[in-house]
Amino acid sequence: MRIRELRWAAYLELMEQAHVTGQLYRRVLDARFQLTEREPLLARIHELRMELREAYASLMRSVRVIALEGPSATSAAAEAVLEAARETNRALWLTSLEENDARARFDEANSGFTRWLERFVETARAAMEAP
Repeated sequence: MRIRELRWAAYLELMEQAHVTGQLYRRVLDARFQLTEREPLLARIHELRMELREAYASLMRSVRVIALEGPSATSAAAEAVLEAARETNRALWLTSLEENDARARFDEANSGFTRWLERFVETARAAMEAP
């Protein structure tokens, strides 16, 4: 029973950290619509990138715990969430550099992050329902 409780706590922690990360991604989208001038937008993106670094570190810790607690399918799903966050953060970095199509890349990566998080939740639920 103790292993089950540890896994449940680890899964919840990842979902909480992913929620924080997702909220920051939504703030990026808000900034893009609310800030029409270049300099204020770039400054806000820089602020959000700093916050996302902290959020990513917490998310990474959660994934590492799940890698230890298992099972392997849930661990792989957690790693996929982390990779999706890494890709989304990279796309945001490219946005801060004003790279061509960086906004579209961010939007695509953000959608991927959401999809991988949904898959993680499904995998975690199945792991908890298993005997």
